[in-house]
Amino acid sequence: MKPELPARIEYVHLQWDGPKTWEGKAKLKGPADYGVYQIYGYHPVHGADCLLYIGKASDQPFAVRLKQEVDWMYDADFGRLSIYVGRCSGWDGTPTDREWARQIDLSEKLLILAHRPGWNAQKNIDWNSKELSRLHIFNWGSHRSLLPEVSGLRYTSVFDDEAEYKQFATPKG
Repeated sequence: MKPELPARIEYVHLQWDGPKTWEGKAKLKGPADYGVYQIYGYHPVHGADCLLYIGKASDQPFAVRLKQEVDWMYDADFGRLSIYVGRCSGWDGTPTDREWARQIDLSEKLLILAHRPGWNAQKNIDWNSKELSRLHIFNWGSHRSLLPEVSGLRYTSVFDDEAEYKQFATPKG
């Protein structure tokens, strides 16, 4: 059965900055220091300097949120951890706090679905979410190993019924 596509697509632009050191995170407490973050470092299966975790800072700035991430101190290569922060941006200016937090929350979930970082749990992400299927993220700046664009249509369950697809062949006639 052909899937029902969303009536509108919501675009989120994330402007990435980094790398930041673990000690440098304390400076990320300004009025624009909210959004999504990535942590890179050593993973026992994936190796050195890989994407370990994607998180969000929506109710508190990056500096406060990252200070709560105490388990990273036990990482096998703690001294080489690096952080990248993604701040929402756009042409219309800053939205309401509620809308800004919603964009951050959805962006974190879709980026986790698309990239599957080594230390992220799936956070009960709903693969059938209509909100996530409408989301399209553009990653700008120093987005490191994140895809430059991530579509909710691709990483949710909208197109899961591949058995119904019909492969093109030479037309008759």
